[in-house]
Amino acid sequence: MFIEAMMPCVRPRHPRLVSALLAAALALAAVPAAAHAATLTTDARCYLPGAPLRMTATGLTPNAPLTVALDGQALRYRNGSSPSADASGGFASSFAVPALSAGLVQRRHVLSVADGTHKPHARFTVTRPTGADFEPASGNPRTLRARFSVWGFALAGGAPRVRVWLHWIAPSGQVRKSAALGYSGGDCGALSTRARRVFPFAAAPGRWVLVFDTHAAYRTHASGPRAKISVHVRSLSL
Repeated sequence: MFIEAMMPCVRPRHPRLVSALLAAALALAAVPAAAHAATLTTDARCYLPGAPLRMTATGLTPNAPLTVALDGQALRYRNGSSPSADASGGFASSFAVPALSAGLVQRRHVLSVADGTHKPHARFTVTRPTGADFEPASGNPRTLRARFSVWGFALAGGAPRVRVWLHWIAPSGQVRKSAALGYSGGDCGALSTRARRVFPFAAAPGRWVLVFDTHAAYRTHASGPRAKISVHVRSLSL
């Protein structure tokens, strides 16, 4: 028999102070700097390609010109204008997150805003819609071992760390087996396993469906993220 999965193509020492008064003065002088540390936040941590991202920065130098950069590359407004902080040291803007290169299912980015003195940054991840695959994707179903991957399990506000289950649905429509693969992680809820048996049992010829979700028991209509892979197991004629 032969297996073939139908899947889309797709890391000093301190000087002695001369007096207690001087020590107190230095301590007080350090407080405002810590209290006014610049920050940068995004409205989410996980985005689909091309989705709008809204950023908000605080604690910048008031009215200072800014450099907004993605992965170290400066971003520019289409109209040619330059961003700047407002009178209170704040800044807000938005842009469409980049697309993913062919073959990538997700990528993490670093966004920063610099005013010459401060440079706060924030991280976010771009992912494809919830999905799964295994590699290698073909071979003898009795012996084939592969790494399973899932992604996008935290889209739509879901928790990034969830336990991922795999359910083998036989050509007859019956659940043959269910097993836990591990816990997802990262901004978008992704998981990649070690190599394991694609079919930990004797798989009958026909169309199997591998269902990945967050439920220990398979349900036809289950809540939460879900991905499916159709796998064709066929007999080889000699």
